[in-house]
Amino acid sequence: MKKVDHGSENQQHQLGPFVTWVVELQPHKQTLLLTSRRQRKNLAPLPVASADIDPNAAVRGIRHHWTRFWGPRRIGWWIGVLFVIGSALFAIGGAKGAWPEENFLRWVDPEDLGWIFFVGSLFFTGAGYLQWLEAINGDVADAGKAGTLRRRWRYRGWRLQNLGYVGATIQLVGMLFFNLNTADAMISGLGWVGEDVIVWTPNMLGSICFLAASHAAIMEVSHRYWSWQFRSLSWWITAINMIGSIFFMISAVASFVEPREVLLAEWVANFGTFAGALCFLVAGYLLIPEQFELQKESKGSVSID
Repeated sequence: MKKVDHGSENQQHQLGPFVTWVVELQPHKQTLLLTSRRQRKNLAPLPVASADIDPNAAVRGIRHHWTRFWGPRRIGWWIGVLFVIGSALFAIGGAKGAWPEENFLRWVDPEDLGWIFFVGSLFFTGAGYLQWLEAINGDVADAGKAGTLRRRWRYRGWRLQNLGYVGATIQLVGMLFFNLNTADAMISGLGWVGEDVIVWTPNMLGSICFLAASHAAIMEVSHRYWSWQFRSLSWWITAINMIGSIFFMISAVASFVEPREVLLAEWVANFGTFAGALCFLVAGYLLIPEQFELQKESKGSVSID
């Protein structure tokens, strides 16, 4: 990790080219720590005793409202809700494919699976777009600059020094690939070549994007390439997302269509989709209590209306 000083009142800390946290010395001499993820999520800066504080240690004492579920004026709340709905639909589709005869799945018509996956992918994309907006409007590298506290809401921009922006952009691209994959999967009459080119290839590309985005999120939270932070809710969110991305990649590999027009490993493909979606559902839910802290108050909710 590289530390870059910009005068005594603002110090940026970088992981490669990415700014992951900033230390500010306020006029009343209080030292504040702003991390990339907390800035994106519009959470309060952390008062610390020293400019050399470890950001991973600073977040350990934070507690959350686990039973507070309503926060529609926060963009992070909507991201969590959309991820939960999209993940639930993918989990239903994957479970039906893996265990088609189970009684608790009898209500799901196999002919509707294509639409279940497609609609689920739209919820994913909606969450991904809001996540991208969140990143361009909450760049920690802007901390301390004049005019950043009351700026207008931005709908486009480049934040290439922000790991949250890089991860959100890659994940949004992956979601668009999944939109294409789930839409093309409803086309009938494709041979094995057509299945692999227009259905399997977007699936594989989307899974690669999810893996890359998940690692970017872990780096952003860890302030290094990897860390173990069992007392950090944000770390758990990124770690569970990484596990979900791995399951999606397993599913994508297993869904390759062989020349005899059968999947390479059909049950594995469906189970990977189910398990990955379950991980994303849990991580999506955890995004909601992440918004509501017991010990630290939010800087102010982000309104999207």
